[in-house]
Amino acid sequence: MQYQTWVEEGKYGVIRKALQYIARRIENPPQLYFTFDPRISGVQMDKNLRLKYTEEMTILLHDQFWNLRIKEDLFSVELAFDEEQHLIVVPFKALRSFIDPDAKFALQFYPPQDEGIKNGEAAQEKNSRVIVLDRFRKNSSESSD
Repeated sequence: MQYQTWVEEGKYGVIRKALQYIARRIENPPQLYFTFDPRISGVQMDKNLRLKYTEEMTILLHDQFWNLRIKEDLFSVELAFDEEQHLIVVPFKALRSFIDPDAKFALQFYPPQDEGIKNGEAAQEKNSRVIVLDRFRKNSSESSD
């Protein structure tokens, strides 16, 4: 059974609904914070932003965002950084946390173990081999004189 995978997929559904809610441009929109890992495959963002936020980035969606698009497995949005608009594409699998402070609501995300990180860290871990050292140890009945 893949309970953890199912739970994560359910949380992605909550994120989709929250994004759809603020996409309607309601009055007094909530402040929604999204923290994600920019190294995850599928994340798209400006090269300079990627250099600045190498392992984690938090974005705020409140009232200063444009062109919010929500798909089954990702969302994209334009945000202003240093007075320039930049498109950011965030696959849901890259999310690490979601916070709505006004509602006192938060979600923590746990990515699948096999999710690829662009810089090769995951590939290195995947290719590493575990060596059992028990056969190289002296038997406890042997003495070490």
